[in-house]
Amino acid sequence: MSLSDATKMQMMKCLSCAAEGDMGRRYECIVCGESVTYCGECYDGGKNVPSDKHKYYHPMKAIYNREFFELYFLGEELVNGEAPQSYKCAFCDELGFTAEELQLHVLEKHSGHSDAPKLLDILEQMSEEKKATEIRCQEKSRGGLSYEVILAEPAPNVAVPKRPVTPGKNVSVEEIEQKLKAAEERRISLEARKMAEISIKLAKVEEATRKKDEITNEFITQTKEQLENKMETHVEKREAIISDMKEKLKIHAQEIEKTRETLEQQKANEQKAIEEKLKTAQALRDENIKKMLNRLKEHNTIKIAEIKTQNNQLENQKLEEKARIIENKLFTAEQNREKELLKKIEKAQKLERRAEVVRQNKAQTQDMDGQQSPIASSG
Repeated sequence: MSLSDATKMQMMKCLSCAAEGDMGRRYECIVCGESVTYCGECYDGGKNVPSDKHKYYHPMKAIYNREFFELYFLGEELVNGEAPQSYKCAFCDELGFTAEELQLHVLEKHSGHSDAPKLLDILEQMSEEKKATEIRCQEKSRGGLSYEVILAEPAPNVAVPKRPVTPGKNVSVEEIEQKLKAAEERRISLEARKMAEISIKLAKVEEATRKKDEITNEFITQTKEQLENKMETHVEKREAIISDMKEKLKIHAQEIEKTRETLEQQKANEQKAIEEKLKTAQALRDENIKKMLNRLKEHNTIKIAEIKTQNNQLENQKLEEKARIIENKLFTAEQNREKELLKKIEKAQKLERRAEVVRQNKAQTQDMDGQQSPIASSG
């Protein structure tokens, strides 16, 4: 590990628990980079919280130090200079995908999801970056120096720099052929070694797959046996419970039948007693009704006579009261008539006096006119 890598690792900080430095195993967002980093425990605990920039579907890359790499991968060699990655589908939480497998999985099962195109674009960019550095292997020279050989696709239209010819040295055709032959042999040897490494890795993968299948089959068999045993135990318990319930229900039904018969007998006895009481009550009621009718008849005869006497008295009193009221009214009317006559007589007398005054005034006026006429004739 170089000084810059050590400094970078010390600057790493988990967004959840704020752990710093060498976290052994950490997870880093492929899209957001080092700004979104979680330690292994926080990531396993589901604390990968999305934000405005960091989306929930962003793939997370696992990064190990040497100790954890050997612990998890048993000294397996790096793939393209990095630890083998296993991604999780953000839509169904299914695990164990490579980038290419996850891309196919999203296309097949989640193509209708609203965020599927964005995730596919990210996976496509990851695939293009992988193609740009297709083969990366680490070798060591005899001197102990390590270097990386990166074989990428040739860039088109790029001017290849020419190596300057060393002055004063003549290279023959045979030496050139020998160097080309040696280079070809080295290339063939390198390819053979790479193919051998690939074959070893494929064998490991096949072995791991076989072991996984064996473990899965063994787990399925054990689980099936356990389930069958549980089912048998459950069936036995269920049958025992059902038989016990049937026995209890039978005893309960017998008790119910006895109780019903007892209640019916009590009901019949109570019904007879009620009927006898009703007959006795009916006889008493009839006798009481007869007595009450006789009493009512006697009471009605006396009461009717009293009522008639009272009515006659009331009518006589009303007639006397009416006669007295009429007499009072007649007396009042007579007095009012006399008062009216007096008023009219007084009014007539007043009119007569006024007429007499008028006649006297008229006679005086005539006398005065007679006296004036002779005086006028003499003048």
